[in-house]
Parts: sequence; structure tokens; C-alpha cells
Amino acid sequence: MEIILLETIHKLGNTGSVIHVKSGYARNFLIPKGKAILAHKKNIESFEAQRVALEQENINKFLTAQSRADKIKKIKAITIFSKVGKEGKIFGSVGIRNIIKEMMSLGIKLNKKEIRLPNGLLRKVGEHKVIFQPHNEICIDFIVNVISKN
Repeated sequence: MEIILLETIHKLGNTGSVIHVKSGYARNFLIPKGKAILAHKKNIESFEAQRVALEQENINKFLTAQSRADKIKKIKAITIFSKVGKEGKIFGSVGIRNIIKEMMSLGIKLNKKEIRLPNGLLRKVGEHKVIFQPHNEICIDFIVNVISKN
């Protein structure tokens, strides 16, 4: 199925690219999410008329994501206190919600889709690497220190 990408998608193409993808991927994901439109003659003509506006919108999204990433670069690390048992194991775990709550207290708004925990939930005391990805071209690492509350 031929589609026109409305935004840059990693490993697929840039904004405005006319590409061929499997029909299920286009119908079930790309088109409903507003990431692509069908590549008919009428759609191609209307897209060319809107190309400048879409490119400007994508640039604005990138700049907003870059400014948010710069704020997190300045912080470098956050500290979360948690109840700890024997051998440095946390009662429960520290997850994305806890990280978002701590960042909100510092005045930075995050979306849970923008945070990745490479090693899963944080279950031990210590320093843990967390990835913040506000845009598909921007990826920032920061440290979460989990410290005993006892």
C-alpha cells in the first residue's frame, strides 16, 4: 500500500516521503494515528499544498523537545527515597510514575511514553540509568538515585 508520511518515522522515512508499506500496518497504525495518509493523486496534491506548514510544525515539535531535553541535561540526576529491606532490596519497586512525580516536583513535565527503563523496574538501592526520549531524534540519559528512607 502506498502512503505519504506526515511526520518522520525512524527506519521508515521522512515527512513527505511516498513509501510502500504492508496494508495492515498502514490501516491499523499509521493512518489512524495521523502519521500517514493514502497516496492517491488527490492526497498528493493536497499534501504538497500543506507541506510547508507540516514541516514547520515538525520543526516546532523538535525545538520543544530539544528545550525539554536541555532542562533534563542540567539536572543530570534525581533522587527517590524508598523503603528498603535486607540486602538493599526495595519494598515494591520504583517505576516510571515515581520518576514522573519526582520530575514534576522539580518543575519538569514528562509523559510516561517518553521514559524508558532499560533494565526494567528499579528494585535495588543505587544509581540507575534512565532514558528520556521526547522526540524520535533526541535521546537523553539521566541517573535516578534510589536511596533508603529508613
